[in-house]
Amino acid sequence: MFSLIMRGNVDEWDAVPLKTSATHRFPIARFLEYTNDDIRAQFTPISPTVLTALTGIPAVFMSELQSPRGQILDYVNIRVGFILDVTFDERDLVYTFRFERNFGNQPISDRKFFERAFGMEGFELHRTHWAIKPTNIADALRTLGLISHGEAVLPPGLPTIPTVPTQEETDKIVIDDLKDYIAEVMMLHDASDDEFFYRGHSDKNYLLEPTLFRKAANGAYKYRPNEDVMVRELLAAQPSIFASDGYMLDKLVRMQHFGLPTRLLDLTSNPLVGLYFCVSTPKFDGFGNEIDGEVLVISTAKSNVMPFDSDKVSCIANISLLTDQEKNRMDTSLERLAFNETADCKKLVHFIKREKPYFENRIEPADLERILFVRARLGHERIVSQSGAFLMFGKDSILPETGQSGLKINRFTIRSKPKLLRQLESLNIKASTIYPGLDRAAQDIAKKFEIA
Repeated sequence: MFSLIMRGNVDEWDAVPLKTSATHRFPIARFLEYTNDDIRAQFTPISPTVLTALTGIPAVFMSELQSPRGQILDYVNIRVGFILDVTFDERDLVYTFRFERNFGNQPISDRKFFERAFGMEGFELHRTHWAIKPTNIADALRTLGLISHGEAVLPPGLPTIPTVPTQEETDKIVIDDLKDYIAEVMMLHDASDDEFFYRGHSDKNYLLEPTLFRKAANGAYKYRPNEDVMVRELLAAQPSIFASDGYMLDKLVRMQHFGLPTRLLDLTSNPLVGLYFCVSTPKFDGFGNEIDGEVLVISTAKSNVMPFDSDKVSCIANISLLTDQEKNRMDTSLERLAFNETADCKKLVHFIKREKPYFENRIEPADLERILFVRARLGHERIVSQSGAFLMFGKDSILPETGQSGLKINRFTIRSKPKLLRQLESLNIKASTIYPGLDRAAQDIAKKFEIA
């Protein structure tokens, strides 16, 4: 196992001599990208135990793929060393490291061969990220001919055996009866003036992230690099369907409804609807045992809930029209004036002005990284029946599962799903009321009169 830290600009690394410690920052939003599910589960949420574990494994420090003009072969710059200390500060991991070996610029004649050696996938060579790979670092370097058989990668006496964190499960509230669920919800409401939203997962292991941000088992993004392509293809395929949508948010809501991966995550302000989504599709393991579900209760100050026509909402919604390269180039650490002068920000403003001609070129860079609560416009009967709302994820939002997103989340483990489903039906929370339409009503009636 080893850390793979990729950066587009390695000038800061070039200034660090071998055997000398230095401290840099890394955006937490890109931590554990391109990391397989099993390892990602071990390293989240990001706790002191996780940060300590990162100091127990070797690290490869690699540049993104470089394609210099006039050279035949692309190359990457490779160094090997250790992480000596890691802390968390606002949106960044602050890591102290030491280079033990510098392999310099390595030309890549066979990209697939190189990627297999390091366990890399898809766009990984083109994206700044921090992955944790399960393979042996020495095997990777030997495969590429960077070290000989039997040669040690790192000096003896340094830690080379990974210390994998064991995440302790916190005390959880287990619900198997509707009365207990309502009581727990009311306790939360009575203790706070915040606004509450709910999301039900049929499997408690599901992550709280929009479909666009989901990854394959190997940690590679399924859809995110092609967000703008998907959006434009659907707009081109069905222009009449979107003709009445005045805002980009409206278009994304409609796309979400029809199954396109977007940066929106469905929520509901009705706790019973949230529970219904958790119990309506029971799941079972290979032994026939019911898999626990989960209802997530997400709360925020009422002032943080954005209306559909908010300028902040427009800024993030229109990010979906930027190419992956344009999004990656955006440096939200810049001061506002400098950021708004960049070509990629000006292009984003161009898209925003399509829906808001009055919009001024004064985007706050940090706003583009936020996760926003958005109250849906009641333009569709399903949104009305489900008391719909959304979390909208910004350019490089810190995902809630890291434990560092700033969202206030309470979790209820849900069991006895068939029993809870029957109890919800007694309160008229069922498919035909959650999903309005003749087909769902017919299914509910047929189920009611089915002879066992």
